[in-house]
Amino acid sequence: MRQTLRFTGSLLRAYVRDRSALFFTFFMPFLFMLIFGSLNFGALGRIEVGYVDEAGGPDAERIVGALQQVSALRLVRVDDRAALDRRLQRSELDMGLVLPAGFLIAPGSPATLELYADQAAPQESGVGRSIVMEVVGRASLAASGSPPAIIVSERRVSGVRLRYVDFLVPGILGLNVMQLNIFSVAFALVIQRQRGVIRRIFATPLSPTRFLAAHSLLRLALSAAQVGILLALAFLLFEVRVVGSLADLLVVAIAGAVAFLMQGFAIAGWARTENQVPPVANLITLPQFFLSGVLFPKETAPDVIEPITGYLPLTLFNDALREISAQGASLWDVRAQLLGLVLWGLAGFVVAVRLLKLREE
Repeated sequence: MRQTLRFTGSLLRAYVRDRSALFFTFFMPFLFMLIFGSLNFGALGRIEVGYVDEAGGPDAERIVGALQQVSALRLVRVDDRAALDRRLQRSELDMGLVLPAGFLIAPGSPATLELYADQAAPQESGVGRSIVMEVVGRASLAASGSPPAIIVSERRVSGVRLRYVDFLVPGILGLNVMQLNIFSVAFALVIQRQRGVIRRIFATPLSPTRFLAAHSLLRLALSAAQVGILLALAFLLFEVRVVGSLADLLVVAIAGAVAFLMQGFAIAGWARTENQVPPVANLITLPQFFLSGVLFPKETAPDVIEPITGYLPLTLFNDALREISAQGASLWDVRAQLLGLVLWGLAGFVVAVRLLKLREE
């Protein structure tokens, strides 16, 4: 262990002396966050409406179908009232709609819809309420042939008010942890192998396991430092506060770093020259940059590929970071995302071991 830590220290000293590496590790993420954090992307977009269908009849389906035709709304089916209330309190939805059991549209017997509005999103919930009332009125008139036979009862929920920068910062953290652990380790190992450094290192008592462990410890330490520095700058510049536990956030950051680190090792085992690293690394990272909700919600992706985006490692990583930082979630709350990162890490480990063994042969 002492030998591994000594070699990690030597790698860290070499990394600190490399000004370009420090620039891309710390200053570029800060500049990226500064630019996009200063822009106003918080304008009204599609309104997220969660609905609970307790009725399950044709009239309820008619209402839901009519609302789904409105391009300004995005309907999300929720299992029950408790889940709807929870998601509204965490500002995952702008509005909620409950179609109670026995919901029927019939003249002379008004049916009741329950509308939940997030007080933290007054603009979205106000516009959404107007749209829902209009659509429901038309559907009622079309179904019964008489003036609206639907009563809408409203309930207000106090959610968490999220600014665009609150959404942005976890995405920036996830993006840079991914790039640090994929690009830096892949380039470092390929260049060291090309220059014969690894061969000379293995001529010493340092074993390959300790060599890779030292590289891993270095990247994990840099990832933790990167997360800490960027969070401090986000707090100082934009007053971004971490609602959840910083310890939980660090655990998620390490889990994500490990998952991406294994991908970096796999690329290092495959690439014969340093020129082969960027195309493969970009092939892995660029789609995730656009699809995993770094700058904008992942729901903005086309409907065809939206189900796939939820399984990408950067999506899992960003979702877990946002849940903890903006919603105050615990590690148990993000257990599904953590499990996904563990599975990606194991898959990357298997591929990395296989490719590194082939390279040794």
